[in-house]
Amino acid sequence: MRPCPQCGTQCAEEHKYCPACGFPVGSVRTTATDDKLIGQELPGGYLILDLLSVGGMGRVYRAEQRVLGRTVAVKIIHPHLLSDENSALRFMTEARAASQLNHPNSISVIDFGRTDDGQPYLVMEFLRGKDLARVAYEDGPLSFVRIVDILRQVLFALSDAHEMGIVHRDLKPENILCEPLRRGGDHVKVVDFGLAKLKQDATMPNVTSPGIVCGTPDYMAPEQGRGDPIDGRTDLYAVGVILFQLLTGRLPFEAESPTQVVMMHLSIPVPDPTQVAPERNIPEPLVSVVSKALEKDAEHRYQDALEFADALKDAIDLVEAEEKERSSGVPPVPVTGSVQCPACESVVPLQKFCGECGARLPLNSVVPEAPSVPSLPLPMVGRDEDLAWLADRRDQLIEEVSGARLVGESGAGKTRLLKEFLGRAESAGDLVVYATPDPHGAEVAYYALRETLGVLLKRRKNGASMPDVTDAPSEVAAAIREVFEGPRDDDRRSVLERRFALAEALRWALGEARQQTNGAVIVALDDLHRMDGASRSAFADALGEPPAVRTLILAAHVPGFETGWGAAHAARVISGLPTPAVSRLLKASRPGERLRAIGDAGARGVLPMYVEQVIRFTLEGGKEPPTRLADLVADRVAALEPDARRVLQAVAVLGDEVEPIAFGTMVPNVSDVLGALNQLVQAGMVVRHAGTLSTSHPLIRDVVLAAVPAGVRRDLHFRAVKVCEESGAPIEAHALHAFYSQDSFQALLLLEQVADRASARGDTQAAVLALRRGLELARQEIARGELDDPLRAVLIFSRKLGDALTRAGNFSDAEGVLREALDLAGPSGTDRARVLSALAHVAHGRKRSDEAFEYINEAIEVARKSGAHELLLSLETMRRDWAS
Repeated sequence: MRPCPQCGTQCAEEHKYCPACGFPVGSVRTTATDDKLIGQELPGGYLILDLLSVGGMGRVYRAEQRVLGRTVAVKIIHPHLLSDENSALRFMTEARAASQLNHPNSISVIDFGRTDDGQPYLVMEFLRGKDLARVAYEDGPLSFVRIVDILRQVLFALSDAHEMGIVHRDLKPENILCEPLRRGGDHVKVVDFGLAKLKQDATMPNVTSPGIVCGTPDYMAPEQGRGDPIDGRTDLYAVGVILFQLLTGRLPFEAESPTQVVMMHLSIPVPDPTQVAPERNIPEPLVSVVSKALEKDAEHRYQDALEFADALKDAIDLVEAEEKERSSGVPPVPVTGSVQCPACESVVPLQKFCGECGARLPLNSVVPEAPSVPSLPLPMVGRDEDLAWLADRRDQLIEEVSGARLVGESGAGKTRLLKEFLGRAESAGDLVVYATPDPHGAEVAYYALRETLGVLLKRRKNGASMPDVTDAPSEVAAAIREVFEGPRDDDRRSVLERRFALAEALRWALGEARQQTNGAVIVALDDLHRMDGASRSAFADALGEPPAVRTLILAAHVPGFETGWGAAHAARVISGLPTPAVSRLLKASRPGERLRAIGDAGARGVLPMYVEQVIRFTLEGGKEPPTRLADLVADRVAALEPDARRVLQAVAVLGDEVEPIAFGTMVPNVSDVLGALNQLVQAGMVVRHAGTLSTSHPLIRDVVLAAVPAGVRRDLHFRAVKVCEESGAPIEAHALHAFYSQDSFQALLLLEQVADRASARGDTQAAVLALRRGLELARQEIARGELDDPLRAVLIFSRKLGDALTRAGNFSDAEGVLREALDLAGPSGTDRARVLSALAHVAHGRKRSDEAFEYINEAIEVARKSGAHELLLSLETMRRDWAS
């Protein structure tokens, strides 16, 4: 047995097609011996799983985005299309343009780059539908209403692309994917935007040169066949050909050779569809649309995609009106699975959008009534044993700080469980603290610790932001001031002294809080794995040397995360819900149907978030929910209306607690932000709280960010930099957005500051991350040339990253980074001396004394010849210290 790459159903080895979805599994090669790329991981963390197809442009693979467990598609471009460096650069330009597309009916290019051996690749959303050619073959002839619905969605995608100056050039049924909706109708995606250029690039030096012919002859506009300059109207001609083909079952021009077909498009009048397929009784309004779409002269065609879409709507409206006139005059009776459109009042099949006018249809059908569904969000079920375990941890507390952990994957319900337990504890008289990661998702220094101290010392704040600590020990007072006000420039404490003081401040605050309650003090740290390192260290240190305070510190985090708490503190794995509980929840909304995810759940159960997402997916018209939670969320996001999609992307980029005023900067082209937000709140993707907006779950934010087209994401982060400047956001958030916006100059300045501050407080992990990002940007600048001295930036970040990795004990990576920097440093100068000094520290950390002294001696000699006296003194002092 082997899983279907499209739907996950187990298929027998002899199956040529998947019995569940019809995917051609027989054409998929799945072993590593068939393809050297299978099993390899691309930059960005994409693990290639199996080959899906081979086409004229390249090979398409199914891959997994490791960090989310989300399925994506990876296209590796054929090497012969990129035979030289200029062709590869042109591909990157085209990929960057395609990654700007951000429409529900266009495939999203979420990443692009090169493999380790230099092959260019695209990472795209994974689509589970069938191409239009196959749909027409299997379901044809298609109804006129369905044809119009599919092609209008295609035209909406083209309109968005044409506004950005992107022309498809190779539009055909094979590049249009249709995914059936549960209520009927199709959700359409147009793929391979702009990549047709590469076919001519292999032989032509300039992609915009006249005389270039690219595309598929059967769908090629006359100007395209002549090699004349083309624009969006060329794509509209291709849509006209597809319309002709769907209406008649034939292409307008057929011949023995592609050249003959091209010549027919140039000179022969378009056949009359009614003569080609008289048995279809093609309505005259649609024939008129075909005729105009296939005009030889682009000036006589529809001038833009929206005009074409409107013409199709008008035509089908006329057809429907004529049908009504020919009827008995009795109003149509709604049948099972029908709904009345609120915009045009037509009774149409249940689907996501009205086939008559394109308006979004209501969720409830007219006849019969929609099945009752559980209220959302779902009630908490199946967690009695977990709550009892937490209660037992609380009841066993003695006069000492104790720790406990809830470990579960994202979507397991850890947050819900924590909040339920905290509510019960607070009702019983305990003092409770609920701390979260910073809302920016940037690991802002001390954020979680500041939240915790703010609640523990609430009585000392008296309305101020900073607690009154005048009577606290000086060491504690200094640490609390650092947490709330930031580090002082004249602070001369060592890293270890600052870390110890932070833990002491937490211990002192716990003691102060214990005096305010007759119960226990309970501190809950949600998503500990997302919190900043300084906060995590303070909690771990307080547990390492616990004060005599009756306190329970609870943490929730994902599997595989190392807390540093030690084995003495209990942990409980939060698994999925048992199958019977899930079946009861889904019974109302999916009678008689068992989801594959439930059948395959086994002992680990089904994630509560998956259950809720399935219900929402079903209500929104989804037909076959993916078995993976991240894929399910991604499918729901992909189906959002354009404005709602853009607003959700803006929220995800900015993080939690987004101020409404920020949308003016983030999405200036969205006219009805409030309407989009209302849709997102109703969909359970965004929540409102205290006048701000957040994604409803961290996984939703992660999936949205991962699915934003690469070019769109850069623009959103560029806008987020402006929001940070206006709102006074922390430097970590500012640096994060500058990095993702590819604003190298600003990002390098901010990332260096973030790394220096992190190193000063002992947060080596944050320092390493900031320096890696800085080094990545600096390396890119060597090719881009936007910095005056990118090699200098590479040297600075390489040396600092090597030092940080050395402090973290990652000597192998440190040596690799520093040796690369040494090759760039040249034979002399202070940069070479500093890199040699860093390599000496690596060798010293590895207990390789001879190697360390070789490096330090060479560094001293280089520094002496360079006249760097202060550096020379420092190096000589270090050599003496090591020798003693």
